[in-house]
Amino acid sequence: MKKAERQLLVQERRRIRGTKVRSEGSRAKLGPFALWGRILGISGPLILILVVLASFFTPMLAVQSITITGNDRIASSEIETALSSLYERPMTTISENEVAELLGDFSLIETFTFQAEPPNTLRLTIRERQPLLVLVRSGMNYLYDAAGVQIAQTDEIGLYPFFAFTGNPVGNPTYETAVELLLSLPLSTYQQIFSVEVSQALTIKLVLRDSNLGVFWGSTDQALLKAKVLDSLIATGLDRALTVDVSSPNSPVVQYPDS
Repeated sequence: MKKAERQLLVQERRRIRGTKVRSEGSRAKLGPFALWGRILGISGPLILILVVLASFFTPMLAVQSITITGNDRIASSEIETALSSLYERPMTTISENEVAELLGDFSLIETFTFQAEPPNTLRLTIRERQPLLVLVRSGMNYLYDAAGVQIAQTDEIGLYPFFAFTGNPVGNPTYETAVELLLSLPLSTYQQIFSVEVSQALTIKLVLRDSNLGVFWGSTDQALLKAKVLDSLIATGLDRALTVDVSSPNSPVVQYPDS
């Protein structure tokens, strides 16, 4: 081996030996923060698994109280009784489908949401069905919502319009036409309506509450324009009028007794 080659070999051995010494020195100088970082890196996933298991299988997040808001016609005690099987259950195991099934007998509940409030409270917010009109059933007045669901019997006359209708309202075209009209009206016009009648051809007639004025409305088209025209005609004074035809809102017709 030549002298130059021997010198290169010696230098390479010294370099390797120096690198090894520095590496051992670095390990010897490992600080407490780095040490804790390594410990947490190893134990962190294990801790997370333990927390998840605890939330599912221990009383740590079990339901101890149920808070109910948004209800008016349905008593909170009745809803709480229906949900009684949820007590002592871990909140992480309660699904929306399960709550919906428990509330299935409450036809007045239109929608609901629920959320967990740790550590032990389940909050339920419900939206009850809102009355839109009145149907007469067996001589009694009943409030119905837009979907055709019966809400309650009522003795009050004047808060909601009567709808001349027989049969099952759910999915019925005449009922749906009346609902479409009432939902499209300004509140001020809606509050003036005493009764609604829908023909088989789906044309609409109204009777106003205070004046007993008959209004031929026609179809549900241009409801806002028709309401505006009707309000304008009423403002001009229609004390003696029998009927108003706003089915063509750009050319309304007012009928008087001697016309």
